[in-house]
Amino acid sequence: MALGMSPAKRTTDDVARALDPSVTGVDLLPLAVHRDPAVRVAVASRTDCPMGALLALGHDRSTEVLAALVRNARAPETLIRQLAEHRKPEIRDAALMRLKRAFR
Repeated sequence: MALGMSPAKRTTDDVARALDPSVTGVDLLPLAVHRDPAVRVAVASRTDCPMGALLALGHDRSTEVLAALVRNARAPETLIRQLAEHRKPEIRDAALMRLKRAFR
């Protein structure tokens, strides 16, 4: 990254990188632990996100990251079940709703 680049510009670039379909596998891992939750949301929303990254993101403090995981069709049922017991009602309710839809 260029010296003097604003933090907002760096975040925008990193979100774009996290959403770039040519960035895959291990190249997504550093973005999954990015300091900015917007970047982690982008990674958590990808259906080609490595399973290890999905599981690690399941422990994220950001509600937006956890919500992106619940919406990700590739997130394993064990992770969704874990999120169905989350202390934040919006995450818990979304995870429970996904589990209910899975059993229809």
